[in-house]
Amino acid sequence: MVDTEKLEALWQEVNAALRRGPINRGLWEAAAAAHPLALENDVLVLGFEPKDMAQAGYLETTMNRNRIREILQARTGRRLDIKCIEGATIEAWENVKRREQELEAKAQAQVEHLQAHGTTIAAWEDLNQRLVRLFSSTEIRRLPSVLASLLVKSLPMVYETDVQVRTSDPGAEALHNRELNRIFDKLGTYCDLPATQVALEYMRYRSSRRGQ
Repeated sequence: MVDTEKLEALWQEVNAALRRGPINRGLWEAAAAAHPLALENDVLVLGFEPKDMAQAGYLETTMNRNRIREILQARTGRRLDIKCIEGATIEAWENVKRREQELEAKAQAQVEHLQAHGTTIAAWEDLNQRLVRLFSSTEIRRLPSVLASLLVKSLPMVYETDVQVRTSDPGAEALHNRELNRIFDKLGTYCDLPATQVALEYMRYRSSRRGQ
């Protein structure tokens, strides 16, 4: 972190240097509206009042951004970048950082989830694709008797995948249940049935298989 007064002084130098260059009133006005809030990880954070946020775009064009970088490097000896946020206070920057950290944590959790259960997710997706092919390749599939026949063909496919993934990945119960219920929704849409009816038919089929 750098003292706020030093950041203000640095940004005033940037403003002055920009105005000594080619006339660019959009850039000048945007730079004047920006509030230097923090310098972290070689990034100068510039805050804008909500009413001025549209002006941030002038600082973020490739040409203008590079010009600002050159000025900053000339005055600090460091290769600094800029980041524009909505809000002209340190509190606004802290809020932005918190949201970005939450998004990063969520993305990391998704990556870890995929790494841990990638084979399971792939198995459910494969079942989805096979069901799509089954129903889309059948002619006159809107007839009730045809739909009933397709549902009967679908249940063993669902059962085999369900058993496979629960056996190979027993710790992903919530994932299995979520994907299974999505399958019920899909089959309900295909067969013009409530998803609960499809689930009931599947439970009956599953009971018959387990009783063999």
